[in-house]
Amino acid sequence: MSELENTIRAMREEADGDVCSRSRVMDSLLDLRLEAGARYDLIELIDLALGDLPGKNLVPVAWWCEQLDTFELVAINPVEPVG
Repeated sequence: MSELENTIRAMREEADGDVCSRSRVMDSLLDLRLEAGARYDLIELIDLALGDLPGKNLVPVAWWCEQLDTFELVAINPVEPVG
């Protein structure tokens, strides 16, 4: 398991309840973006999530976990460029 996958799983384990702090989710997304390095497929998804981040102060945990699930799938199965 890669360090990136471990980070995503750790973030998911921290998500509990119905809502979480929007600033904490934003910080986690930015941290994950930095850790992604040259994984442009993952960076693109993280940027989309940052743009779609719901709420003013709180984010539904269901939304956050859905994002993390998507990130994990891409981290495990990288999108390879065609051509």
